[in-house]
Amino acid sequence: MAEPPVLPVREIGTTIAEDGERLPTAVIDVAGHPEVADLARVHATDGIGDITTEALCLPWGEGHQLLLGVRVTVPVVCTFVLAFDLPAQRQVVDAAMVSERLVVATTDPAAAVLDQPLWLAIDLDAEAVAAVLP
Repeated sequence: MAEPPVLPVREIGTTIAEDGERLPTAVIDVAGHPEVADLARVHATDGIGDITTEALCLPWGEGHQLLLGVRVTVPVVCTFVLAFDLPAQRQVVDAAMVSERLVVATTDPAAAVLDQPLWLAIDLDAEAVAAVLP
């Protein structure tokens, strides 16, 4: 089995849901990874699936890198890793632990206003993330 792709988090922010809920958001570049790029569409058409997460934190440069493994098993099988730079992206990690959810955006947020793309919302194992953070 191939190693899952490690996708650096390019930007962080907040997505405001239709009900006004503020959701922590990580923007990733999925170029070259169509299996990840298509997940939001698959979930929108085939229903919400089973998603699990696990975390590992490693020293990285002058800080740390949080590696958040994401495994989707239903309606398709797909595994990938989100790489957060800490402390620079700690704010979104902390917000995701509080809400136990993270939106994974696979398109440019500036284009989202006009394009209204589908983004993938995942449930987060906050205890597993908190256990590995420095």
